[in-house]
Amino acid sequence: MKNKKFKKIIKIIFIFILCGFALVGIVYSGVLVAMRLHLTDVKGSIDSRNEFFNVANKKEGARLPVIIKTPTSMNFNRLDPVIECKIMTILTVLPENGQKILDVYMSTKSSVIAEKMVNAILLVTMENNPYFKDKINKCDELNNNTFSIGDTTLSQSVFSWMSSTEWQTLRDALVKDKDVILQASRDSGVEARVIVATVISEQFRFFTSNRESYKRFFEPLKVLGNGTKFSYGVAGVKAETAKVIEKNLKDKNSPFYLGPDYEDMLNYGDANPDTELMNRLTDTKNHYYSYMYTAVFLKQIMHQWELAGFPVNDRPEVLSTLFNLGYYKSVPKDNPEVGGSTITINDRDYTFGGLSYEFYYSGELSEIFPFEVQ
Repeated sequence: MKNKKFKKIIKIIFIFILCGFALVGIVYSGVLVAMRLHLTDVKGSIDSRNEFFNVANKKEGARLPVIIKTPTSMNFNRLDPVIECKIMTILTVLPENGQKILDVYMSTKSSVIAEKMVNAILLVTMENNPYFKDKINKCDELNNNTFSIGDTTLSQSVFSWMSSTEWQTLRDALVKDKDVILQASRDSGVEARVIVATVISEQFRFFTSNRESYKRFFEPLKVLGNGTKFSYGVAGVKAETAKVIEKNLKDKNSPFYLGPDYEDMLNYGDANPDTELMNRLTDTKNHYYSYMYTAVFLKQIMHQWELAGFPVNDRPEVLSTLFNLGYYKSVPKDNPEVGGSTITINDRDYTFGGLSYEFYYSGELSEIFPFEVQ
């Protein structure tokens, strides 16, 4: 009797285990199907400031860089009067931000980049300080010779995410990764600052959605977070996306094909492709391939849009948005949408692409990841 009862218990346990494995298999298969149908892709949202990005880009594009060579005590070429007026206006109220714009101009001599950095300031201040916006816009009249707009000065940056603890951690970690980021930039031909702008949004998203892990591990060690579940590495690249990136390097019929010089860029040699890919994406000691896959993806998007006649090489907010949303959302058009995942930092919501834009034109870390003049 006891023997029969024991066998019955064993049978029940066996059936329970078997059902457990079956359930895991069903869930795993369901996830794979969902990934194939893009059901797990980021849905995202369109940035409420989307019109600003497109209008500003057209305005900047219509304005040719103007540099007036004038001897000064600082020994650098002056900007055209309009942009100089804007920088001086910003310096009066936001000295930290104004100084970054001035420093970047002195190193690049590019009035186009300076104009874009001014517009980034306008983007984050236009809701709370219309008078400031009006004063800067008056510079366009070329009649404003008085740059002072009042005695109120803000001692910190207008970009509020810079005051977050996440940014302090992220900044230190990116400085540690400087060499591999610059190497990935050289190998891919993609500006390091664009790569970093994209990774920053992913890291902020990771840190703010994994608060306990961030507080216990990432903040004390000043290191970057590695993706989990189906997205890996510091840029959150999915294994499936990485395989598409590799395929596009070799597919001559793909609109993302970069040419024969890039075909062997991510080859595995004699290593097992699946095993080596996971090693590349999950390596916590060397993030080179996380940056490299990010850079190649961005370069392929640039190529696709340029072929279609809508270049976005100088639109970090668009490139970052498409990196977040995936290839299938990359449809070249005249007025691309900026958005992606919503990221909340210090009770303020940002979109993936909008945050990348703010970092890129903030001038932050430009001494390490400088602007490249197009």
